[in-house]
Formats: sequence, structure tokens, C-alpha cells
Amino acid sequence: MRFYIFILLLACWACSDSSTSNRLPEDQMAEILADIHLDEGKISAMNIVSADTSVILYNQLERATLKRHGVDSTVFTNSFASYVQEPQDFMELYQKVNEALAKKQLLKK
Repeated sequence: MRFYIFILLLACWACSDSSTSNRLPEDQMAEILADIHLDEGKISAMNIVSADTSVILYNQLERATLKRHGVDSTVFTNSFASYVQEPQDFMELYQKVNEALAKKQLLKK
């Protein structure tokens, strides 16, 4: 599932014309990505056999997550593409994503 999402995001990146000035701030992007990864985990835990059902469910959860953060899907996709184009920025972003996930795990306990 994550492989397909990664491929989709890379395809969006290839088609976009993004720059670092128009992307979401790193902290906000990290929080959104952390929530998206938690959504992916929820779907994986459901052990859904149908890939189509998983994709539909993922899309619904992603839309809800973006809405909760007040971010348009186009802005999110373009921001992600911008981070992907800058490997150092992307690595720093995912360090913050990992920190956000760890913080959310502590809050659950």
C-alpha cells in the first residue's frame, strides 16, 4: 500500500512545478505526514483483502486529515513534491515526522 502511495506522490512530483517558497512549513508538513502515516497504519491493521477498498478508505482518511489541518490537497501535493526535490530538506522533514509520531505514541499511553 505504501509503495503505491509513494509512486503516486512521485508521479505528482514529476508533473508539478514547485519551489521551496510555496511549500508548507516543515513543522506543519511533518504533523500532516505523521497523521497520514497513522491513517495508513489503521488501514493496514484492518487486514482488508481488496486493494481497491484500501485505496478508497485511504483517500477518505487522507481528505479528512488534510481538512483537519486546513490544507488543500493540491497545496499538500505540491509541498511534498518540493521537499522531495531537495533531499536534505526531505531528510530533515522526515526526522520531524518521526519525532511527531513518537510524541503521538507517548500521548496514547
